[in-house]
Amino acid sequence: MKNISIIAFTVCIVAFISCEKTITIKQQSYQSKLSIQGLITPNQKPQIYLNRTVPYFDPKVNTRELTIDNAAVTLNDGATTYPLGFDSTYNYHYCRYDYFYSNPQTIQANKTYTLNIVFNGVTYTAQATTNQSKVPVTSTSYVPVFKDLYGEHEGVIVGYTDKAGEENYYRYEMSRMIDSSVKSVDAVKSSCTFGQKYYVKEIGRTIYPDKNVEGLALTFTFEPNFSHKRNDTGYIRLQTVDKNIFTFYDNLDRQKLAQYNPFVEPVFIIPGQFKDAIGVFGAYAVSDSVVFVYPE
Repeated sequence: MKNISIIAFTVCIVAFISCEKTITIKQQSYQSKLSIQGLITPNQKPQIYLNRTVPYFDPKVNTRELTIDNAAVTLNDGATTYPLGFDSTYNYHYCRYDYFYSNPQTIQANKTYTLNIVFNGVTYTAQATTNQSKVPVTSTSYVPVFKDLYGEHEGVIVGYTDKAGEENYYRYEMSRMIDSSVKSVDAVKSSCTFGQKYYVKEIGRTIYPDKNVEGLALTFTFEPNFSHKRNDTGYIRLQTVDKNIFTFYDNLDRQKLAQYNPFVEPVFIIPGQFKDAIGVFGAYAVSDSVVFVYPE
């Protein structure tokens, strides 16, 4: 009986292997779109990121290969139109340049800005108003483990009180000085700083609306983007973002959830503010910073 079982098992394995087939998938034609990301806030220079979308299996992964550097970009503040030139900053964590369009003139509060982009003969336009309220951080704390839709993580808890009478959307911001011993959530360490410290700013992807919690004391918990050790210090701020930003990133968040959960209906990125492009042009305010020290 034992020999018969072994023979039957072997036959099943051979049959399974013989059923394997190599399937060649023909890549469909793809029409690249413009990707626009421009988030403005008072007292800072504008930075408008323009990239081209590519197919999923496209070999282009370098930021320079994806960046569009020949567009005509302007901002109008209601009185003056000024051009934005092509610029860059060095990203010390990923050891690469990040490219964008900017201008030395800083953004002002309580103004409506019109973004105008001309690329390949097509004009893209959107507006954002810098009238968001600064909502202070009221408390911070830490939990070793919290659970969300993506699993269990450590978490930093941010407390605040919603500003009544306004339609608000919130997300966190943390800035730190780190060195090449620190990993980001994608397991990357800096390969070009060799122990020297450099500045990083992590911004939450999840945005929390104040619907049905008007004027209440609230908290949310986020997973840090970078590893840490006990007594490492960060500076936490609370961003109050406009509906343009909330709609775009909420859509991205739901799309990511659909990729991880087979029981969730697929979500596709909607055009939003731009008819023939993907992206967002929005405004936000940021609170004063609160010191946070990791307890473990």
